Amino acid sequence: MRRFNIAFISLIFAGSLVSSLSYATSAEPEADIRALASSPQWLTTKVYIEGEPEKDVKANYPGVVGISMWDPQRNRYEFFYTDTGRSKHPDGGGGYFLVTGDKQTHILVPDLGPNRTIVRRLEKLDNTEFTYSREVRRDMVATNPSVRIYVVHAPYTGPIKTKMSN
Repeated sequence: MRRFNIAFISLIFAGSLVSSLSYATSAEPEADIRALASSPQWLTTKVYIEGEPEKDVKANYPGVVGISMWDPQRNRYEFFYTDTGRSKHPDGGGGYFLVTGDKQTHILVPDLGPNRTIVRRLEKLDNTEFTYSREVRRDMVATNPSVRIYVVHAPYTGPIKTKMSN
């Protein structure tokens, strides 16, 4: 009986240490995919290469620049050109998306076009910013080495109004 009491007291003491330690660390706020619905449109505001956040290279990556719309209810997305508002859907700029359970990976599955799946790392997602990163060829030239680009979006409030095709 005495061994049981000692073991029981040890377990209670260990449990109190572990629970107090868990209160001491603060968790990072998790991205909420519903934040994509907080704005009807999102605009690419900056593209930069890993390690060079001060240098905007949007001009070198026109394929990732545009206005986007996200429908978390249907898990649908569509991209649009910033100058005309024309849809990029026929060229693979629309389809289904999902965010993995750990909320760290954002996956696109286009309806059309040459790409079947695009995997992106979700860097930040809240009501004011949506940022992802992914590995691509530098300047999107097939013979260049791979780099990680960060693509930053903010809610779009400009004059172009877009509507999802599907």
